[in-house]
Amino acid sequence: MKRRLFTLLGCLSIACSQAVLAQPLTPFPTKPVTLVVPYVAGGLTDVLARVLAPRLAEKWGQSVVVDNRAGGGTTIGTAAVARAPADGHTLLMTAFGYIGNQIMVPNLPYDPKALAPLIMVADSPSVLYVSASLPVNNLTELIAYGKAHPGKLTFASSGNASSPHIAAEQFADMAGLKILHVPYRGNGPAINDLLGGQVDALFDSPATMAHVATGKLKVLGHGYDRPNPRLPKVPAISQAGLPALQNFMAGGWFGLFIPSATPEPLQQRIYSDIRSVLETRDVREALARTGVDVRPMTRTEFSTYLQGELDRWGPVIRARNIRPD
Repeated sequence: MKRRLFTLLGCLSIACSQAVLAQPLTPFPTKPVTLVVPYVAGGLTDVLARVLAPRLAEKWGQSVVVDNRAGGGTTIGTAAVARAPADGHTLLMTAFGYIGNQIMVPNLPYDPKALAPLIMVADSPSVLYVSASLPVNNLTELIAYGKAHPGKLTFASSGNASSPHIAAEQFADMAGLKILHVPYRGNGPAINDLLGGQVDALFDSPATMAHVATGKLKVLGHGYDRPNPRLPKVPAISQAGLPALQNFMAGGWFGLFIPSATPEPLQQRIYSDIRSVLETRDVREALARTGVDVRPMTRTEFSTYLQGELDRWGPVIRARNIRPD
């Protein structure tokens, strides 16, 4: 009798589990999806979001609107998503600012735990460019020049506490250099002054290699810890034979986040939908044309990667006393 009772209970348990699994997910999306970008329109994060938006709209049968909410060093747009309804209809497309702010801003207007890493979209090595007029042709010569002119070697960036700024400070710290940081409001003005010789160096994306081909800039290395097929003749800075730089790594990443309270099955569905879009040929080609490498990670891999970024950049930022505008 007891055996039959346990058997019956077991069958009921299995049946209930199967019934739960068989239940359809809450319909999604039921209205337009907003893709918040906490950067100004025209920047690389915005461009990547606008590559994805129409493809996701086609997949979901709803419009996907890119909403640029710049300001506050990305905290305004990020906070908006952290406080958004947890129904999957508001996503965040962001980059290094998400990590930098957790290190540099003591009282963030949101709890970082209110956002869940959804998927990394792409990454890109930081490439070290120098003015064509600077009398150096490799990393050894650049370091020697910097030590001979302490405080006069100028590194441009797209702004205080931007990833190009932090890459430059990491380089200077490892190489034992005293540099002069020159912040700009965006990469465009920084590149223009580098081309004109008003500044000496800049960490930027592989897209700027176009100016190397015309002889207007020189390239000395990139920040990946592995060869990059799009930079076949450019050495990894960490592999240039300079012991002080053997642990150098610098690059940009771009990823999507979702309010953490979003139900787990819905998070997984949205992740799977975005990943399927990223794996299509036309999206890969469109993203590659912007100078990034498509790098979709699982949610767990992305979360682990972000923790590594916090561990890597925290000491650099604190040691160099880097602060946002």
